Amino acid sequence: MLSKCANPACPATFRYLRQGRIFNLEVKTPAWDGEGERSHTVEHFWLCDRCASVMEVVWENGAVSTRRLQRSQTASVPRVLAASTTF
Repeated sequence: MLSKCANPACPATFRYLRQGRIFNLEVKTPAWDGEGERSHTVEHFWLCDRCASVMEVVWENGAVSTRRLQRSQTASVPRVLAASTTF
């Protein structure tokens, strides 16, 4: 369950789907199942409006983290779109 912004430095709490942005990430676990394939799950992460306008949630180096959007991404994305919910 989503309870707060995925940005560890942000205290914003999740209340409504219309606020902020939800990221659905396919997370691969290091454990192998009996078929020789990695198991994976889809996990959901939320960034509040303020953080979503400058950050994104990504799967990097085997872990989920937040990173700042590149200047070209923030300049080309209208503020309304950056704050919209993604499913």
